[in-house]
Amino acid sequence: MAKEPIENTSEFDIGDYVSGKKFANFEHDFAGIVEKIYEHSIMILITDFDPEDTATVNEYNQRAVVRMSDAQILKKTDNPAPRPSDDEDDDEKEEEEAPAGILDDDDEEETETEEEN
Repeated sequence: MAKEPIENTSEFDIGDYVSGKKFANFEHDFAGIVEKIYEHSIMILITDFDPEDTATVNEYNQRAVVRMSDAQILKKTDNPAPRPSDDEDDDEKEEEEAPAGILDDDDEEETETEEEN
């Protein structure tokens, strides 16, 4: 069973240009674009880094997962993903209910004949 996607309640949006603090094998801070948002961290596609960190960036496939508290937004994206508001939550509940008459009488008969065979 798949998990439902977590609602983004952070200040970060996919596409934001952010800076990340050095960690592990990084000797300097780096900057890049937010690719994915997790519950308490973000995945950054590293675009700007010190030449001394080239080997580390290549080893990490130009990506790093950083705690949100260790990242700082340098430039917000121009078109952030829409965030659900309280009004939209009510609309989603209505959409989750199955509409009446999804199965036609013909569909029910086909199902019964398949079970008999």
